[in-house]
Amino acid sequence: MPHTRPTLRLSSLACALLAALPAAQAQTQDNSGDNAAAIDQVTVVGSRARNRTVFDSAVPIDRFGAREVENALSSGEVGAALQALSPSINFARIESSGASDSVRGIQLRGLAPDQVLVLINGKRRHASAVLDTESSFAGTVPVDINAIPPGAIDHIEILRDGAGAQYGSDAVAGVINIVLKQQRTGGSASVSYGANHTDFKPTNEKKTDGQTKIVNADYGIPLGDSGFLRFGAESRSRNPTQRAGFSDAGWTSWNYTPADQALDGKVVFKSGDSQSHNSYAFYNALLPLSDSVELYSFATGNQRKSDGSAYFRYPGDPTNVAAIYPNGYRPVTHGDSSDVSVVAGVRIANDGWNWDISARHGGNIFRYDVSNSLNASLGAASPTSFHLATFDYRQDALNADVTRELNIGVPLNLALGAEYSHETYVSSPGDAASYAAGAYTDASPGAQAGPGLRPQDTFDGSRNQRSVYVDLESDLSKQLLVGVAARYSDYSDFGNASTGKLSARYKFSDNFLLRGSLSNSFRAPALVQTGFRFSTLNFNSDGTGLQTASLLPASDPLAQAFGAQALKPEKSTNLSLGLAWKPARNTSFTLDGYRIKIKDRITRTSDLQSDAVTAYLASIDRSDIQSVAYLANLLDTTTTGLDAVLNHDLSFAGGKLDLNAALNLNHTSIDSVHQSSAALQKIDSSLTVLTNESLFRIRNASPKNKLVLSADWQAAQWSLLARATRFGKLMDFSYDENAEVIDGVHAQRFAAVWTVDLEAQYKLTKQLTLALGADNLFDRYPSRVRETNDATYGGALPYNFINPIGVNGAYFYARARYTF
Repeated sequence: MPHTRPTLRLSSLACALLAALPAAQAQTQDNSGDNAAAIDQVTVVGSRARNRTVFDSAVPIDRFGAREVENALSSGEVGAALQALSPSINFARIESSGASDSVRGIQLRGLAPDQVLVLINGKRRHASAVLDTESSFAGTVPVDINAIPPGAIDHIEILRDGAGAQYGSDAVAGVINIVLKQQRTGGSASVSYGANHTDFKPTNEKKTDGQTKIVNADYGIPLGDSGFLRFGAESRSRNPTQRAGFSDAGWTSWNYTPADQALDGKVVFKSGDSQSHNSYAFYNALLPLSDSVELYSFATGNQRKSDGSAYFRYPGDPTNVAAIYPNGYRPVTHGDSSDVSVVAGVRIANDGWNWDISARHGGNIFRYDVSNSLNASLGAASPTSFHLATFDYRQDALNADVTRELNIGVPLNLALGAEYSHETYVSSPGDAASYAAGAYTDASPGAQAGPGLRPQDTFDGSRNQRSVYVDLESDLSKQLLVGVAARYSDYSDFGNASTGKLSARYKFSDNFLLRGSLSNSFRAPALVQTGFRFSTLNFNSDGTGLQTASLLPASDPLAQAFGAQALKPEKSTNLSLGLAWKPARNTSFTLDGYRIKIKDRITRTSDLQSDAVTAYLASIDRSDIQSVAYLANLLDTTTTGLDAVLNHDLSFAGGKLDLNAALNLNHTSIDSVHQSSAALQKIDSSLTVLTNESLFRIRNASPKNKLVLSADWQAAQWSLLARATRFGKLMDFSYDENAEVIDGVHAQRFAAVWTVDLEAQYKLTKQLTLALGADNLFDRYPSRVRETNDATYGGALPYNFINPIGVNGAYFYARARYTF
């Protein structure tokens, strides 16, 4: 029997809350308030020195306060809020792609979703249990950013710099620190309702869908003279959106039977957001025991059920059984994700030393199912619903940090720390019928939109990690700040790595400074990357049909037969140089350039497929799949860019007006491709590990620039926020052989696109605030895919999913918030 464990549920969080009520926040409280300019506020990332402000920091840091975060969370997605707030962050809306319908990762500075570290209250957040298989960064294991309760967030800090020596693995592009609410008393409750309303040109329809209902509440209870327990819950339900076009059955169907012909010109495919329901809970607590000792704890929980859509199967397709689906069918995938994180610790101040000792547990379980499907090889006896697999990832850690302020002729802030973590990853098989090869050998075995995970393909693994670090920061003079950090990490499965960082800031005056840093970081292969495997239905090599592609771990004998080798850690160097300037009390400007070089970047190979591959797979009794892919250290890349941020606030129309302009320029080039694979050449000498199409997407799938302009006016009763975002040009490969050839592949250029968000608030009473708003007010879409059958899959997919603006059109909403 495969190894299994109990499913994480929100009840686990409730039990943890009861067990850990004497608690506190794992960081210095930020009492700077949102009324101060963001650049003058205290930050807890980028430096372990107390009371370091964003302006004084030697590295670029953004801080977004409670009001900014609430406005950006109009749709209830933390990932979408981060994209709205920061020009350095993109949040592509993957569609019709299995688990990626449920778990989406964010990009910082154009790098992969698992090359940014996410912290909650300064503590590392665990990753997802599922691997991204089909996005522009396939093969990555992101943090499920949308599993963090939106209503729990007080403010967000973004460190835009490599920080592996300070925070460990994954901090290649930077660090996102989400700080939970910590008010000691009072509470708030809000209700929000919104929907997409759009003029959908491909079908000439006015559509209203994506209806979203959000209800949340949180409350604070004082603990002693200065402690608190803040807790809350939230529910978010979203209906799906449909942005598929009319299908050309003659091009799309396999046999073009009369039943297929009857569907010509119909909308039978699905494109757009999935249906989902989220339940959240959180607490954040602090309990002082004395003047020098305090306990803390915080926890978050999320239960998400989401539905995705696979490709439509026509009545005459060999993947159909007419007795079950005489009119064809479109499988519906189901993701059931349970996510829990609990941290508890103690802070002790003793003789000038400040200790922080904590333990944390994080876990994610993802159950993957499919309905409205069948296993055609079983004929009319096939079930129509299947369990495909369960993936279970857990991380437990012990952490000790100590800081001390010394004076050795100059002030010196010393920080030391050590961490031990234990990770486990278990995959469990699907139903027997989900992977069975039945008597009808002319049909593909296994469930459609699967197949399920076979018992012999499951994984049960674990590893340990130990690390120590030292972090020194000193104001060598009134003008010059210098920081040095070093970390040594040892993994039980990948060996050890040493990282370091040197940073400096020089103040020419109190209002003008130069800053820069040089660091190296690493990203250990995620445990999920070493054991995840799954098969999906994907396009064949020329985009004319679908086939079963199997993604295998590098340790799998079949993957090794195609050239796979054991994964190695990614290694990076990060160089940044910038300035910060306050020409006036109410005006600030920052400019930072960066270069990030990454060696041995882990990437999913292209689908290795050909007639020779098919013959080889048949010869080893694996005719259930038609192509193979695996993860490998295939790339060396260089990412260069520039961040510019301008802030200005002034009195206007009886209130305060905050103006902001933020720009990111970003470009990734490929320095080297490790294509050599003698094993693959023995199977088919014409194949390469990475095709030009895969390389093209890595270079070009992110906008080269992004601009965010915002104006936030606040008065006694009224407030108004307007935000305009420009996503720059990007390119993607095309299956249309008549498309322009760029870098050796047929590709399409997609124009830059603007979107405008608007929200108005009115304080009806001191406690009750009403809001009306719109995201993408003017109903903008990315450029259409070339209107050919090859490019649009017979007209079904009129838009490319890679543009971060998405394909949902305008979203209108109303919100009522009551404080008590």
